[in-house]
Amino acid sequence: MMALRVWTRIALAFGLAALAGCAPQTAHFIHPDVDLGFVRRCAVVPFQNLSSDRFAAARLQPVFLAELLQTEALSVVDPGATLAAYGRLGLGPDTPLTPEQVVALGEALEVQAIFTGAVEDYGQRRSGGDQTNAITASFSMLETETGTMVWNAQVSRDGSSFWRKLFGGDSASQHDVSRRAVRDALESLF
Repeated sequence: MMALRVWTRIALAFGLAALAGCAPQTAHFIHPDVDLGFVRRCAVVPFQNLSSDRFAAARLQPVFLAELLQTEALSVVDPGATLAAYGRLGLGPDTPLTPEQVVALGEALEVQAIFTGAVEDYGQRRSGGDQTNAITASFSMLETETGTMVWNAQVSRDGSSFWRKLFGGDSASQHDVSRRAVRDALESLF
């Protein structure tokens, strides 16, 4: 009986260590001098694509928008209205915004915050000896009074897991990996 308890504890320790090794990597920043309680309405602008997949930003932005809406924390401007305001202000869809442009866009859309994103890596990568879907992206929230960044998160996720490695199986889909990455990032904010 004593040996069974020892082996159970050893197995549990190895299992927890393996799960800790599969944890997602997320780094985040929240501006210490800003109270985010004033943000009620926001917009999500077109994401930048820094990856080799030319459609990565176009694929990730709707995932981010859906997950942001699911939090029910903020009212979100329709993406069409955001793109129309971009056009009126002469902004390019794949260009980082200056603080002045953030203020102007905030006034045009009547929002207190603007979310931006950049896709750094998107697609398949090798993990162990297997191919797995992966993503690395960063997301920011800029307040529209001064254009200051008040939140930023960088997240890296892949479709491997302890259970897939243990029992075999394919990587999680690119969409599922993207959703988990966005959720990890947003959990650092809400």
